[in-house]
Amino acid sequence: MSITAFPQVREFLKTHTNHASHLPKIAVFDCDGTIIKGDIGEAMLYYQLEHFHFKVSPAEVWPDHPRRGELDRWFGVLAGADAAGRSSRPEFAPFADLILSWYFDQLAEGRIEKACADIVRLFAGHTLDEVRKIAEETFLDETRSPVSERMLGTRGRPKGARYIRECTELLALLLRRGFVVWAVSGSNKWSVEPVFRRLGIPAEQVIGIDLIERDGILTATPLEPIPIHAKKVDALREHVPGAPLLVASDSRLDIPLLQYSSGLRIYVNSHQRNPSDFFTIGKIVRDDSWVVIEHPTLERIETPSV
Repeated sequence: MSITAFPQVREFLKTHTNHASHLPKIAVFDCDGTIIKGDIGEAMLYYQLEHFHFKVSPAEVWPDHPRRGELDRWFGVLAGADAAGRSSRPEFAPFADLILSWYFDQLAEGRIEKACADIVRLFAGHTLDEVRKIAEETFLDETRSPVSERMLGTRGRPKGARYIRECTELLALLLRRGFVVWAVSGSNKWSVEPVFRRLGIPAEQVIGIDLIERDGILTATPLEPIPIHAKKVDALREHVPGAPLLVASDSRLDIPLLQYSSGLRIYVNSHQRNPSDFFTIGKIVRDDSWVVIEHPTLERIETPSV
C-alpha cells in the first residue's frame, strides 16, 4: 500500500512541506527490516565466507572463541587451498560452522552488541576500498538473487534481499521536502552504504558498525559507540544536533531510537508478528505519533551501480 494511505503520514508531510527552520529537517531510517527485507550485514558475512574474503585468521580476531585452535587450523588449510575449490573441501563446513555458531550463540545469549561487532571484526586487514567492493558485490548478489536459502556448513541461511516499498516511498517524499535523511544500522557501515546510495543517501549520512583504520588498513577494533540498542541514539548525536522529526525501524531493539523522534515514529512489521506485542513488550503507549506498517510490500529496485 502507499505510505500516504496513513493519515498521520499525510499530515506530517503537509506540515513539513514548506516548514521553514534554521535547523535541518532530519529523518532517520534503520536498514535491515525497514528499508530492506533481509539483513545486509549478515549477508556480507555469508558472502565473505563463500568467497573466503579473509586477510586475518578469525582465531586472531576472536581470542575468546572456545575452539580457537581448531578455527585457526581450518583457516590455515583453506587459506592455502586453491580458491576455486575451497567451498568443496571437507574443512570448509566445520570452518563455516565454527564462525556461524559463535555469532548465533552470542545472539541467543543476548550479547547482541558483541555478536554484531564480532562479525564486522572479521574484515580486519582489509582496506576501506576492499570492504566497500565486497559490500557492493554482496548488495548486487542479494538483490539479484531469488528469495531462497543457501547452505553454509550445516546451516541453511536466507538469501535474497528486497526493498520495502512503503519506506522507500516515504524516504523519497521526505527528500523532496528538503529533509536530510540518515541511516542508522547495527550492520556494518559498508554493507548499508550501497542500500541507501541507490535511494540518494550518501555514505556520509550512513551510520553503522565501523572499524578503526591504521595506516590505511582496518584493525579489529570497532569504533565507539557501536550502534546497537540505545547506542544508536548516541551514535546519531555525534553527527546530528537535536532529535529527528521522524524515525523508522522494525526492531524492538530500536525502541530508544524510535522514542528519540520528536515527531513521527514508523514501526515496520517485517517479521509478521502481532504488532500489539511490540507496544506491550516495549511498554509503549500507542498514540497518533505511531504508524504501523503491518504488511510491508516487497519490491526490487533495478538501478545502475553509482
